[in-house]
Amino acid sequence: MASYLIGYVDPEKNNSHEDPMFQELTYGDLKLNGEKLLGVNKGDYLFFHKTIYDKRYITAYYFVEEVHLVKNLLDDPLIIDKYNNPHLKKKISDLNINETIVFGNPIRSKVLEIPLELNEGLLKQLSRPAKLNADQTTLAAISSALRTWKELNVSDITLLLVLIKGNEKKGRLNNRLLSTEEVFHVLERDIEKYIASNPEILGEGLKLLKQQHVFSDESRLDLLLKDTLNDEIIVVEIKKDRIGREVKQQLKHYMRLCEDELGYSNIKGLVVCPGILPYFEDELLTAKKENIFVKIFGWKLDVI
Repeated sequence: MASYLIGYVDPEKNNSHEDPMFQELTYGDLKLNGEKLLGVNKGDYLFFHKTIYDKRYITAYYFVEEVHLVKNLLDDPLIIDKYNNPHLKKKISDLNINETIVFGNPIRSKVLEIPLELNEGLLKQLSRPAKLNADQTTLAAISSALRTWKELNVSDITLLLVLIKGNEKKGRLNNRLLSTEEVFHVLERDIEKYIASNPEILGEGLKLLKQQHVFSDESRLDLLLKDTLNDEIIVVEIKKDRIGREVKQQLKHYMRLCEDELGYSNIKGLVVCPGILPYFEDELLTAKKENIFVKIFGWKLDVI
């Protein structure tokens, strides 16, 4: 077994050289690192990490499917026509003796929706803890410690996979301060995950009943909450952008399905969004008569 934690640089910071290529699950390297790749076998893992907003993050992992010397693939038209990894585009005369390429399994590999921060605490949990230089900044110390590939054993892989799963379940909004850049990357599902974990943010006494519930017509409800204080069922729809009339119709549809298919009564509709489009403000604010309500979210300024 030979699994590794591998650092990489974004193409725009690396003379447009893109590798790993996550869209096709390939990764190539040469010289000493190429020799290391030759020791990787089917079923091993490669975890890739890079700097994002002054921190280090794991952004993807490959469950290795195949490993080949690049020179052995240049006459294979199926490989050459299908893949665009830069190592496969070289002339055979330009190849290094150990130039190697890895193909990740498309089912078991993953590009992370929510990158996992590689912080000092995580590194201390690995079987071979990284030694950080106390005279450097945290980012510089972690980057230096991980400049050479870090070998991982079975317990390390299990730990990382568990942390990745938990991190993606929590989403980006996990009671930490976001940078301005990170705010722009927040998705509806991040807001959904945060509310699912913290339903009381919408009101006292709220409890999660269902998340991403699929009805018989294949429509999908973001969240279903119970108001334990008022004995109400609350249908919650989350929108990243300002809303219009169609959201009211969507909520009424979900409310009807909750009554018909789930047997609930005393149902209230709630949309969580950053605001209402001007033309629809009166219509949506007066939708309270139909037991449909709007809650607005925003971002808090902090200075650090």
